[in-house]
Amino acid sequence: MGFSFRPLDAEGPEELYAAFMEAFSDYAVPVTATFDDFRTMHRRRGVSYAASVGAYEGGKLAGFVFNGTGTWRGAPCAYDAGTGVLPAWRGRGLTAAMASASIETLGKLGFGSWLLEVLVGNEKAHRAYLKAGFRETRRFACPEGTVVGPEQPGLEAEARAGVRVLERAARDVAAFASWRDWEPSWQNSDESLARNPEPMTTLVAFEDGNGGRGATPGEPVGYLVATRKGSVAQLAVRPDRRRRGVGRALVAALASRTGGTVRYINVQSDDRATLGLLSSFGIGAGVEQREMELRLAGGREFP
Repeated sequence: MGFSFRPLDAEGPEELYAAFMEAFSDYAVPVTATFDDFRTMHRRRGVSYAASVGAYEGGKLAGFVFNGTGTWRGAPCAYDAGTGVLPAWRGRGLTAAMASASIETLGKLGFGSWLLEVLVGNEKAHRAYLKAGFRETRRFACPEGTVVGPEQPGLEAEARAGVRVLERAARDVAAFASWRDWEPSWQNSDESLARNPEPMTTLVAFEDGNGGRGATPGEPVGYLVATRKGSVAQLAVRPDRRRRGVGRALVAALASRTGGTVRYINVQSDDRATLGLLSSFGIGAGVEQREMELRLAGGREFP
């Protein structure tokens, strides 16, 4: 019996969640998402079930590609927010077949490119994406760990840096985008954060007037945006205030609010400063991911 491919908008979210959990039950990184986590993740990543593809055999869902939709580098783009094949249907070339079906679907919907991330070490998927025409654009590290005894170090870090770290609304950080040295990945982009249905912890470091460096009290000099569970989406320090402890004060302040839990999915791998900062707290490098992109028919050329 052959496979058929069609959009997932006729499926209920509960059925899609069950398929997701079954497909990722033996994933290299343990998946423990609740149903609410699953729905929040899809909203944040802009998943459209009309732009997503399911593979069916005998009326049963055998595999899926959840596609987010939005913009990337100023152009319409889709994002693979999760490709999975249920165990009973593995080894039959479904990943490649679903990629081909997605390319056709997304091209008809007018998207210029398709973006995804794949774990370094998942060579089977990597080869399938290369064969489909994707190219690697950059690599990410995914550090995570627990900061021991975070409360007091947080206060000490602020004092040493001459800053006060305060919580602010997420919208207040839009003016700080120029401080970043690289653009966040799709799931951490400004557009994705604006879609996120859950409150985020947004911390801003302000000069406290005791830095002794001619800084103006009350000026913002760094920011961090994270989930309430400690998953960092964005972290940046104003260029003229780097290497003075501002980033350390921000990470310590986050740890004091999460009981020490800090993780950062998708730090650009050549950002030695951020990776070194996290490592100084005992937050290890974790797994690596490849970001890959495919230009679809009618899309603009790569720069």
